[in-house]
Amino acid sequence: MLTSFQDSLSHLTTRMVDLLWHQWSSIGVAGYPRPGDDWIIDPEALLLATTRFGRHDSRLMDESIDWLAKFGRRISLQRLQGLHRSWPGVADSRVLAAIAEVLGQQVAHRKWRVIADRAPAASEPESLFLRSDGTPAAHFGEAAPAFAKHGLLRGKLELRGMSQPPNPRARENLLFTLRALLGVNARAEILAWLLTHDSGHPAAIARSTGYFSKSIQQILNEMEESGQVLSVRHGREKHFRVHTVDWHFLLPPPPAGRSAFPRWVDWMPLFAAIIRFAETLALPGIDDKSDHFQASKLREALDEAMPALVRAGVAHELHSSRNLRGADLVQSLLADLDSLLG
Repeated sequence: MLTSFQDSLSHLTTRMVDLLWHQWSSIGVAGYPRPGDDWIIDPEALLLATTRFGRHDSRLMDESIDWLAKFGRRISLQRLQGLHRSWPGVADSRVLAAIAEVLGQQVAHRKWRVIADRAPAASEPESLFLRSDGTPAAHFGEAAPAFAKHGLLRGKLELRGMSQPPNPRARENLLFTLRALLGVNARAEILAWLLTHDSGHPAAIARSTGYFSKSIQQILNEMEESGQVLSVRHGREKHFRVHTVDWHFLLPPPPAGRSAFPRWVDWMPLFAAIIRFAETLALPGIDDKSDHFQASKLREALDEAMPALVRAGVAHELHSSRNLRGADLVQSLLADLDSLLG
């Protein structure tokens, strides 16, 4: 029996929307955070992924904008734009520009106008919200001007104002805690990375955090002068580390069996890989093809996504699928993706 790629696409989209909901809820959106997650939330990656998958859930889209309207100053616009350039397939540029248009109308968020003003001219208007199969959903009433300006049609945007600031004692919000302490700049990402790794070279830290390597090198050298960041030579390379025990005050004691700090995840390559699989599942007419053809297309997607999955540190979770063929490959890979997002 052939796999329905359309059903699989709908399921994958639902799981991504669910993941994004839980992360937004964890940082203060009115919702229900998922207990048990032990990873650091990356707010810029979260926003960029929401511009794409939030189109499938109007409430997710609007509640995320509600949070940004109150706490958008906690987003690094420099890093947001850098990640968007490095991983152009993750975000929907028009949605990002429209959100920036909404925020830029507030004096407190006028810096967001940079993103809105740099957006390309709007193309043929289309519905902002999509059904799970990717077809446009109907919109009602007068189109919201900030979105219509960027070629996206939706009804009036009404923000409820129910969002709360990130809980500084929640493990997944470590990056927000460090930004509150050190400022919304690269130092917060650097320290979060060092707290979740034994040590690292500036190039590796830059690759994970989304900043330029030379900038990270300079900042690390400055941080070393504090005596709290240490370095050790590995050949010609200089690696940096911290004594994590000195930083345990940042978070409450961890649950049994877990390390003092949550896991660092490179979310952008993970989201890029998921989108690559989603694009394959959305290929026109693929449901009518043989299981061999379906498997070959998924294998192509897996091969292309593997470098991103390696960067995200989750390649091993799809390793069981690599040696399979035909329908077995299809079923195994889809099950692995489902488990990954669960």
